[in-house]
Amino acid sequence: MIGLLKKDLFVADKSGRLLLVLALVFSAVPSMSTFGNTYAMMLAVMMPMNSIAYDERCKWDRYAAMLPYRVSQLVWSKYLLAYLYTLLGSGIMVLGTLLRSVTGGTADWLETAQTCVMLALVMLFITALGLPVLYRFGSEKGRLAMILCMGASVGAAMGLLGIFGELPEFPELPLPVVMVGVAVLAVVVTGVSVRLSVHFYRKRQNGAYD
Repeated sequence: MIGLLKKDLFVADKSGRLLLVLALVFSAVPSMSTFGNTYAMMLAVMMPMNSIAYDERCKWDRYAAMLPYRVSQLVWSKYLLAYLYTLLGSGIMVLGTLLRSVTGGTADWLETAQTCVMLALVMLFITALGLPVLYRFGSEKGRLAMILCMGASVGAAMGLLGIFGELPEFPELPLPVVMVGVAVLAVVVTGVSVRLSVHFYRKRQNGAYD
């Protein structure tokens, strides 16, 4: 598993370093901190997406079939890549807040911590929804399908917020409770997502989607 993750990191090395530097610059500028934070977390989606595209271009799946890796390990390496870049994105947010405080700008550490947690949870859901789509439709068609899934998810979330806002007796839950509940749901959705990705990977490896 570590070898697979190293392979993906080596492939994403040049573009990944550039994107991380840009995210840090955006996060350190007070007027662009929100954009920089969101941009940093979007790396968690872009990196596995690009990795799957590179694998398809290089016919990596055929070579991997001759190596002593299970399909579940090949699939999990992409999820781990997304989680690693999620941690890096959170680190960039914290470092950007630190740089703003050092240079005399405003630095709200509580808001930074809440933003890191919320955006990380959003990225968990997007990763869980997007990777099975990429394995099912391939990198080219999967990009469009993934964008549609993301749009549908955002639309559904906003719709639910609107419905709950119209309920006068709907209890207002503390933010930590909401985050814990969302985190538990993200773990469950990720478990289902991994099973789907493994299933689609096997089907694609056998030529079912060619």
